[in-house]
Amino acid sequence: MSIPYRVRQMLRRFAIVLLVLVILAVALLASWLLWLSRYVVYTDEGAKIDFSLSGTLPAGEIATAPAPGETVPITYVDPDDLIPELPAELTQLNGYSVSAEMLLDDPDGVAAALAELPKGSTVLLSVKNLRGEFLYSSTLGRTSDKLDSVKVDRIIRTLKERGCYVIAEIPAFQDYWFFLDDENGRVPYGLPRDGGNGALWLDQSGPCYWLNPASNGALNYLVQIITELRTLGFDEVLLRNFRFPDTDMIRFEGDRYEALQKAANTLVQASAAETFTLSFAETDIILPEGRCRLYASGISAGDIPAFVSDLALADPTVQLVFLTDLLDTRFEQYSVLRPLDVNAE
Repeated sequence: MSIPYRVRQMLRRFAIVLLVLVILAVALLASWLLWLSRYVVYTDEGAKIDFSLSGTLPAGEIATAPAPGETVPITYVDPDDLIPELPAELTQLNGYSVSAEMLLDDPDGVAAALAELPKGSTVLLSVKNLRGEFLYSSTLGRTSDKLDSVKVDRIIRTLKERGCYVIAEIPAFQDYWFFLDDENGRVPYGLPRDGGNGALWLDQSGPCYWLNPASNGALNYLVQIITELRTLGFDEVLLRNFRFPDTDMIRFEGDRYEALQKAANTLVQASAAETFTLSFAETDIILPEGRCRLYASGISAGDIPAFVSDLALADPTVQLVFLTDLLDTRFEQYSVLRPLDVNAE
C-alpha cells in the first residue's frame, strides 16, 4: 500500500515543525537551568534552591603590588616534616641482663635495681623458663607458680615508661607444658625418641621436651610468643639455645643445620620489622637478612678476635652481643650486656 504524495508532504512538514519545537524546548530548558544555577545552595543535606540570593556577582578588589622594600611574610616548612621517618638502624648495645633465677629469687630487688638505672638503658629480661612457664602474664601458656607474674608485668611497664630498650629472652625450642597441655595435638611438633613408638624424648636437664625446628606448628608457636612480647612493648626478642639437643637419642630425618637455618629465616621474615629485632644465641646458623643479632656467652676476652673473625658478620660491632660478667674493656668494642647487680647500694 503506497502513501499518497500529499500525505507524505504533510508528514514531512509535521516532522520538521516537531523537530524545531524540540530544539527550542531544549534551548529554553538549558537557559532556565543556567539561570537557576545561581540560586542553588549546596549543604550537608544536599542541594536546594534559594531565590533570596542576589543574582549579581559581588564586586572584586584590585590587588596592589607590595611597596619596594616591604617584607612579604613567607612560611617555611621543615623538610624533615615532609620526609617519612627512616627505619631505625641497629645500634651498639651496652646494658644489663636479668636472668630468670634473679627474678624468681628477688623480684622486688630486681625492680629496685632497675629503677636506679639511667633512663633509656638497655635491659635484657628472661621471661620464659625451660619448662615452658612464662614469668609474665601470658595468654599463651602457664605462668610460674614460684613468681608473682604481676611484678614482672610492672617491671616491663616501668622500663618502657622510662624509655629503655628492652629485650625478652626465651628458650627457642625447649618446653614442657606446651606438649602436656595438648598432648594429642602438639606431640607432632616435638622431637621423638629414637627407636620409640613416637613418644617425645625427655631432656632431664629441664626437665623439658624439644620442639622440632622443621615443624610449622612449632614455628607458629614461637611466632605467637614473639608477637605477644612485641605487643607488650619489647624492642627485641632473643631466642636462646637455637639448636638441636646434644644427644643421639632423638629421631630426625634430614639435615639439622639446614633445618635450623630455614627456621631462622622463616622466623625473621615473620617477626622482624623496621623497629623490632629478632636475635639468636647458642647457634651455628648464619644470621638471616633483616634486623637480627647474634648473642654469645662464655667467650674470654683474649679469644674475641678469633671468635669474631670466624663469624664473618657484616658489622660485628652491632650484630654481635657478648653476654659476660667480665669487666675487660676489650668487650666494649662490641655490644655487651652484663648481669644486673641486684645487691648494689
